[in-house]
Formats: sequence, structure tokens, C-alpha cells
Amino acid sequence: MRLALVVTALVAVVVTWPLALDPSGSISGHPGNDVWNHIWGYWWVADEIAHGRIPLRTDLQHFPQSSRLFFIDMFGAVITLPLQWIAGPVAAMNVVVMGCFWAAGMAAWALARNVRAELFGAGPDADRDALVAAVAYATAPHLVAQAYNGITETLFAFGLPLATLGVLRLLLRPNVGNALLAAGAMALCTLANWYYGLFAIIGSAILLVVLAATRRERIRWGALPKALAIAGFVAGAAVAPVLAGFSSTLDGPDAIVQRDPAFVWTSLVTHNITDVVSSFVPGKVYSPDLKALHGEELLIVTYLGWTLLVLAGIGLVRIRRWRDRLPWLVWIGVFGLLMLGPYLYVSGAYVTVTDRRLPMPFLALFEVLPLFGRISHPFRFVMAVQLGLGVLASIGIGALPWRGRAGAAARIGVVCLLAGEALLVSPAPWPLPRSEARLPDSVALLAADAEPGAVLDLPISVPNLERAVYLYWQTGHGRPSPYALNEPLPGVLDRSHLARALLVAEGGRMDRLPPMVGELDLVIAGRALARLGVRWVVMHAPLYPPERREQTLTLLRASLGPETASTPDQRYLWQLSAPEGTSELPE
Repeated sequence: MRLALVVTALVAVVVTWPLALDPSGSISGHPGNDVWNHIWGYWWVADEIAHGRIPLRTDLQHFPQSSRLFFIDMFGAVITLPLQWIAGPVAAMNVVVMGCFWAAGMAAWALARNVRAELFGAGPDADRDALVAAVAYATAPHLVAQAYNGITETLFAFGLPLATLGVLRLLLRPNVGNALLAAGAMALCTLANWYYGLFAIIGSAILLVVLAATRRERIRWGALPKALAIAGFVAGAAVAPVLAGFSSTLDGPDAIVQRDPAFVWTSLVTHNITDVVSSFVPGKVYSPDLKALHGEELLIVTYLGWTLLVLAGIGLVRIRRWRDRLPWLVWIGVFGLLMLGPYLYVSGAYVTVTDRRLPMPFLALFEVLPLFGRISHPFRFVMAVQLGLGVLASIGIGALPWRGRAGAAARIGVVCLLAGEALLVSPAPWPLPRSEARLPDSVALLAADAEPGAVLDLPISVPNLERAVYLYWQTGHGRPSPYALNEPLPGVLDRSHLARALLVAEGGRMDRLPPMVGELDLVIAGRALARLGVRWVVMHAPLYPPERREQTLTLLRASLGPETASTPDQRYLWQLSAPEGTSELPE
């Protein structure tokens, strides 16, 4: 186990390098992705709990409304509360990123070691061979790409192998102790990430059915139903309150994150697509290419790795009895099919038969099971496929004819080849980019103002995920913002003449005020924002192209008067004073 601890820790440092050198100066992940939303969520959860509030509603986004929100990485935010209160959310989130790669490797090692020991006996060989699964799972290209995307909750991949190990022990040795261990692992997996919880449930069903069909003599049928009932009840009791809180924030006009069926379906068939070919083609080639299609930096990576596939194939050959092969063949087959989403997509296009898309098993489950109706990222099933291949690869490496020191060196070489392919050859980007954690000088000015009120950050037209940096800056001043997740133009700004004029200024070359909007209208619109509760307007000049910077400044000075303050890092601030009257915006 010591060797596994060292190897997985080394893998975590290498995958996230050079994050270990400066864990509080920058945030792991691309700044054009979900990094800012997630770092804001860590801060928000910690702040709400510190003030004795349950973090299910906020007035910091979507101003002036109070909105329902469940931060999707609630697990990571909660377990790092002490670290956040001491070192801040940046350090906490970076520790989560590094820790997740380490925990994923250790959990995969424990599962592979257990399976390897059941088939060929425990001992040093099982410990050593299981390192292949640890490295394969911890360096999974999909997992590395999720770190690039800044989606921290998907990094809690340790839950799936841990829950699978608990269920395997329960099925083969049903008793109260193993039932409680399995329940704890299943609850931990589900609370850390809803997707992995679903994978664990499906995987448990696969193992139960296949073992019941092939290993009937090993299962204690008299004790198993009671043990399964205990595990299900305990896990359900632990998960149900959190799941209820999560579900309560998804529907209704005041929900920041809405998962209506139309949105989920559109995401499935136009955005979150799994290309079969992408699982096998190395290189920085992406299908679908979200940057080309939607102008996004997000990456969909499902590459499995040929080194892993070859080792897994050797593992299948080494397992002589079909009843021992079958659980992992079915596991890989089921999850591999579900990974493909509702329709078969190959080489950049949907496969059609008689002008109709070829449906996959995911579609039937999506239409029948309510839980599947919430899934908008089927490509994440690849992590279950990766786990199954890793288990077989750990068995496969033991079949290679290597002995002594030369054999040990050769095994190290294979493990390095596995990691090297994942990090250097696969579509996953490595080294991982980092996002600057420095707050602009304007944040201190906003925080120093004792008067309450919202802040309108400009420009407006920055893409949603990049614009979320305003939420990160909110962690420094704590003022509400009209912006929210996944909302291109908040209603407050959509009804504002000033905001519309600003969008024209940001989107094109404007050497004078738009003829359809008079200067007086802009002045009135600025006062309307003040009546609504907007205390500050901040123009972040570095985010503008040079030719649009000056025209926007001209427009703001004509509408709001001279700026109240400016900072050395080119932030221009206007403090608004609310006049007497109503808080309605002009039509």
C-alpha cells in the first residue's frame, strides 16, 4: 500500500504540475471555461455556512431577484470548509483538484487489487499489478480534460471504484458490516457527484446479475437480501435530503440553473455528443469541436488509450474461465454503449438508416427513467469504461513474462508508457492551464464602500463562461450582480437603454451615439439603474479591444458623468446615487 500511496501522489503532482509550486496564486483550469463559476461556488457555500444559512438561495446573482441555486460541487465546498476559512477558496479548490487525482488512483488501486486477489491470490504481486489500474484511472484523458474545463465535481472519480469495491465485498460476503461499508461508499460516491452515483448503481446491478448467473455457488442467498436492504436503506437515507435540496432548485422561474427537458435534449444532440472514433484516435483532434461550433473552450475527451486497451486484452486472455471474464466484459459493454448517448455518432456525423438517426440504448432509458431524463453529458460514462479496462489491465500486466530487476524495470516502463500516452498523446491538454487568481484594484474600492448596492461590471458581451470572472471578483467585494449562470443577457439589462447602447459600443465601431437612443434617454437609463439598486458601474478596460475602449468610455461619461474613480490597472468606476422615485426601468 505504501508504494501505491507514493505512486498515486506522484501522479497527482505530475498531472496538475506546476500547481503544487503555487497552490494559492492561480486556479487550475482554463479561464474560458467553468473555473470562475466553481471558485465562486466554493466561496459562496463557505460564506453562507459561516453565516448560519443553508446554501440553497442567493441574491448575489441575477440581481435584483433572489434565486434558488444548488452549487453542483457542494461536496467539495463542504469538505474544504476549514481550509477555505484559513487559506481561502483558491487554495481549497486547488487542493481538491490535486487530491481528486490522488484519491481516484488509490480507489482504483484498491478495487483492482481486490479483483486480482480474488482471481489469483493476494500478496505483493496483486499490490504491484494493481498500480496499472491506479495510474490508468488517475491519468484518464477524460479526467484530465475535466480539470482543464474547470468542472471540479467530475474530478471526484474516486467514488465509483470505491462504491464498486464495497458492493463486490457485499455480494460475495453479505453481512451487516459489509452492508454498512457498501452503503457508506455508495452514499459518498453519490454525494460527491450525481453522475458517479448513477454509474455505481448501474454497475452494482451489473455485478449482481452477472454474479448471480455465473457464481451462484459463492453467493449466500439467505443473507444477501437482508444485507442489500440495509445497504440500500442507509445509503438512501444519507443521500435523500441532499437530493431533495438539489431537486428543489432546478425548476421554476427563480432557478438559476434550470434543467427543463427541452434544454437537456438540445444539449444531448447538439453539444454534448460522443463520437465513437474519438475514443481511439490520438492527438489533439476533437469531435465535436466545441470551439469551432460554439466558440467555447470546453473539451469533450473520451480517448481510452491503446496501451490500456492492449493490457486489458491480455488480461481477458489471462482469465481462463468465462464466468470470471463476464462481469467486466458486461461492465465495459454496458457503459460503453451508454457513453454513446441517444444516437450513434461516428467521424463527425450521426449515422442514419432510412434518413433516421440510429438510436442507442441510452435513448430508451432517457425516455423511460426519470433519473436519465436529467442526464445531459452521456460522454461521462467513459470513466466507468476506463475503470473496467484498468481492472483488466492490472490482471494483464501480471501475465507478461518479466521477472527480477529487469522485470520490475519493464513494469515501470509500461506504467510510464500508460501515463505518457494519456498526458502527451491523447487529446487531453497537458500541462493544464491556470487562471490568474489576482483580484483587480477596483475590488478594494467596492469593498470599502459602506453603502449597499449592486455592481454592474462591463463589458456585457463577454461569453458567459469568461464573464463569470465577475463572480470571482465578487468574492472580494460581496456585492450583488445582475449576471447569472447560463444567462447571456439578464432581464434587467435587456430592458435598459444604456445597456443596449453599451452592447452596440462593444460589438462594433461606434464614433457617435446610436441615432435611435438619445443622450437624455441614456442619462435617464443610468438613473433607472441607480433606482433599481445598482450602486457601482465598473468598466474593465483590459477586457476591451482598444478601438472599443474609448467609444465605451465616451458613452459612459455622456450617460453617467465623469467617472468617480479609476485604478492603475485601468478600471473606471462610477458611483450611482439613487434619486427619489420608483425603481422601475423605462420601457
